[in-house]
Amino acid sequence: MTDFATLDEVKHHLRYDDDSNDTILAIYLQTAENAVKNYITDEVKDEMLPSLKTATLLMVGYLDDNRNSENGEEFGNFLPAPVRQILSPYRTPTF
Repeated sequence: MTDFATLDEVKHHLRYDDDSNDTILAIYLQTAENAVKNYITDEVKDEMLPSLKTATLLMVGYLDDNRNSENGEEFGNFLPAPVRQILSPYRTPTF
Protein backbone atom coordinates (compact mmCIF):
# COMPACT_ATOMS: atom_id res chain seq x y z
CA MET A 1 0.00 0.00 0.00
CA THR A 2 1.19 3.47 -0.79
CA ASP A 3 1.96 6.09 1.82
CA PHE A 4 -0.56 8.90 1.79
CA ALA A 5 1.95 11.72 2.36
CA THR A 6 5.69 12.26 2.61
CA LEU A 7 7.68 13.95 5.34
CA ASP A 8 8.51 16.78 2.91
CA GLU A 9 4.80 17.32 2.25
CA VAL A 10 4.13 17.38 6.00
CA LYS A 11 6.90 19.94 6.56
CA HIS A 12 5.56 22.11 3.73
CA HIS A 13 1.98 21.83 5.07
CA LEU A 14 3.09 22.81 8.58
CA ARG A 15 5.57 25.43 7.31
CA TYR A 16 8.65 23.90 8.90
CA ASP A 17 11.84 25.05 7.16
CA ASP A 18 14.44 23.09 9.11
CA ASP A 19 15.01 19.49 10.16
CA SER A 20 14.76 19.98 13.93
CA ASN A 21 11.28 18.41 14.12
CA ASP A 22 11.77 15.62 11.57
CA THR A 23 11.84 12.78 14.10
CA ILE A 24 8.56 13.69 15.79
CA LEU A 25 6.92 14.63 12.48
CA ALA A 26 7.81 11.21 11.05
CA ILE A 27 6.17 9.58 14.07
CA TYR A 28 3.09 11.79 13.69
CA LEU A 29 2.95 10.96 9.98
CA GLN A 30 3.02 7.22 10.65
CA THR A 31 0.39 7.60 13.38
CA ALA A 32 -1.85 9.73 11.16
CA GLU A 33 -1.61 7.29 8.25
CA ASN A 34 -2.50 4.41 10.57
CA ALA A 35 -5.48 6.36 11.92
CA VAL A 36 -6.71 7.07 8.39
CA LYS A 37 -6.24 3.45 7.30
CA ASN A 38 -8.05 2.19 10.39
CA TYR A 39 -10.96 4.59 9.91
CA ILE A 40 -11.80 3.87 6.29
CA THR A 41 -13.52 0.63 5.36
CA ASP A 42 -13.28 0.89 1.57
CA GLU A 43 -10.40 -0.57 -0.39
CA VAL A 44 -7.94 2.20 -1.25
CA LYS A 45 -8.22 3.27 -4.87
CA ASP A 46 -6.20 5.83 -6.82
CA GLU A 47 -9.07 8.32 -6.99
CA MET A 48 -9.19 8.37 -3.16
CA LEU A 49 -5.52 9.34 -2.72
CA PRO A 50 -5.92 13.15 -2.78
CA SER A 51 -8.54 12.95 -0.01
CA LEU A 52 -6.47 10.48 1.98
CA LYS A 53 -3.44 12.76 1.67
CA THR A 54 -5.44 15.77 2.85
CA ALA A 55 -6.88 13.85 5.81
CA THR A 56 -3.40 12.61 6.73
CA LEU A 57 -1.90 16.11 6.58
CA LEU A 58 -4.73 17.52 8.69
CA MET A 59 -4.28 14.73 11.24
CA VAL A 60 -0.52 15.37 11.44
CA GLY A 61 -1.28 19.06 11.95
CA TYR A 62 -3.68 18.20 14.76
CA LEU A 63 -1.07 15.99 16.45
CA ASP A 64 1.59 18.67 16.07
CA ASP A 65 -0.67 21.42 17.42
CA ASN A 66 -1.69 19.30 20.41
CA ARG A 67 1.56 17.76 21.58
CA ASN A 68 0.28 17.89 25.15
CA SER A 69 -3.12 16.33 25.77
CA GLU A 70 -4.31 19.19 27.96
CA ASN A 71 -4.09 21.61 25.03
CA GLY A 72 -6.21 19.77 22.49
CA GLU A 73 -9.91 19.77 21.83
CA GLU A 74 -11.51 16.57 23.07
CA PHE A 75 -12.83 14.25 20.36
CA GLY A 76 -13.24 11.11 22.48
CA ASN A 77 -12.46 8.05 20.40
CA PHE A 78 -13.05 9.96 17.18
CA LEU A 79 -10.77 11.64 14.69
CA PRO A 80 -11.00 15.43 14.50
CA ALA A 81 -14.17 16.55 12.69
CA PRO A 82 -12.48 17.84 9.50
CA VAL A 83 -10.63 14.53 9.09
CA ARG A 84 -13.83 12.51 9.61
CA GLN A 85 -15.67 14.71 7.12
CA ILE A 86 -13.07 14.08 4.42
CA LEU A 87 -12.98 10.33 5.10
CA SER A 88 -16.72 9.69 5.53
CA PRO A 89 -17.32 8.76 1.85
CA TYR A 90 -14.83 5.90 2.29
CA ARG A 91 -16.32 4.40 5.44
CA THR A 92 -19.30 2.12 5.80
CA PRO A 93 -21.07 3.08 9.04
CA THR A 94 -20.88 0.59 11.88
CA PHE A 95 -23.52 0.40 14.57
